[in-house]
Amino acid sequence: MVADSNSKYQVKFLRDELTDMIFYTYLFRKTEDPELKENFRKLATTESEHANFWGQALKSSNVNVNKITYRKFKYFFMKMFRNILGKSLIINLLEHGEYQSIKKYKAYLDSYKLDDDYKKKVNDLIIAEMEHEEIFANKISMSAKNIQKSRDFLYGMSDGLVEVLATLVGLSAIITSHIDIALSGVVVGISGTFSMTLGAYLAQKSESEYKIAMLNRKNIFSKSKGVENMIQQYSSEATNSALNTAISYVLGAVIPILPFIFFYKYTAVILSVTLVFIAQGISNSIVALSLNTPILKSGLRSALLALGAAAVTFTVGEIFHLIFHISLF
Repeated sequence: MVADSNSKYQVKFLRDELTDMIFYTYLFRKTEDPELKENFRKLATTESEHANFWGQALKSSNVNVNKITYRKFKYFFMKMFRNILGKSLIINLLEHGEYQSIKKYKAYLDSYKLDDDYKKKVNDLIIAEMEHEEIFANKISMSAKNIQKSRDFLYGMSDGLVEVLATLVGLSAIITSHIDIALSGVVVGISGTFSMTLGAYLAQKSESEYKIAMLNRKNIFSKSKGVENMIQQYSSEATNSALNTAISYVLGAVIPILPFIFFYKYTAVILSVTLVFIAQGISNSIVALSLNTPILKSGLRSALLALGAAAVTFTVGEIFHLIFHISLF
């Protein structure tokens, strides 16, 4: 590979480090948690040093670095995600970013024949990025409760999106009135909300009762205030889970129903499918983010599965319409 190609990689790395430096500085200003605030300060300083390393490497190749700036769009969206997702999930996003940086640096080392001194410095950068990932991993374990809450909310929303969309699209093959289709969706949404809420409550109740039983067994001779607080926390988990599920399911169900209220049947079908495709992709991307799994792949896969469910139910509706001549006006 030629030196120009090497410089292109270095420019990308410089822009990435500048972006991370500015974003960590922003998080430092916005964070109240003293420990996390100090971590962001250190990370911003480290990223500044990394940016300086890549800048010096480019200067040695006679590249003008004065016009190389941070990634403005990425910075804008990171700030937006921080405000939307909150602290817990943005930490997952940052850990995901650090892991991607490690992979890129490793691929860079494997692709070029570099002198030993330069190679050692890049290795040092990789080690620093691994330390960054470890910082975020520790924080993630401390905020697992908030992450689980967000994840449950998004799973409930996903269920509402797919279940109601599939019903509406299937009924559109045999029902002419878009208002009647919308009302059918409301009925399905209400029944689905009760079903999902009850299921979430019972599932979490069983898990919470098990945790309380194990906690009581371990502290059979004495119960400190801390143990009592944990029991109270476990006791409220089922109610909180049910509430989160109900709210999220309703929000998910509303999205595919709305087009059928305002538009005629086939226009409503197209809009509903489009909205669910987008919402399902975004919601499952956030779930993937909380799980540290591939974000784009997960979001696209779930969105396509939602389309598949809609296609199957529409096909079934058409079969009933064509073969059995079922049609409601």
